[in-house]
Amino acid sequence: MQKARRALWVMGIVSGLLYGPAWGEWGVLVAAAQETTNRYEVAGITNPQAFEAFYGKLQTWVAKGNKAAIANHVQYPLRVNKDGQSRLIATEKQFLAEYDRIMTEKVKQALMQQDVKNTFVNYQGVMVGNGELWLREKEKKFIIVAVNQ
Repeated sequence: MQKARRALWVMGIVSGLLYGPAWGEWGVLVAAAQETTNRYEVAGITNPQAFEAFYGKLQTWVAKGNKAAIANHVQYPLRVNKDGQSRLIATEKQFLAEYDRIMTEKVKQALMQQDVKNTFVNYQGVMVGNGELWLREKEKKFIIVAVNQ
């Protein structure tokens, strides 16, 4: 019995020395795969780091009132929904003229308070707050596709 235990112990040591590094590398591969998972993929966003950087810029632009930068990241026509009614903002010029009516305090606060890593994501895009803004990627550019007041 003692010889059998010793043989098992030696086999365990040997297999640990032979195969331990491979298991260690496997663990690193699993960790790396988890780090590179794209939680925005279902929304068509191909680069999660770039999207999160854009999201931070969008928050800064809104905080500083940089209307031109925001207008440059809007899909036109832009659908703006309020009280069961929809209207379309056809151009960047119209967006800039109606900015304060579109980007209400409620919409701005939803964006400012929302952590990008806690956003809801589906095939329609990335939802900010309770749906006040919807964001997507189109032709390698991140854009606002809908505003819900």
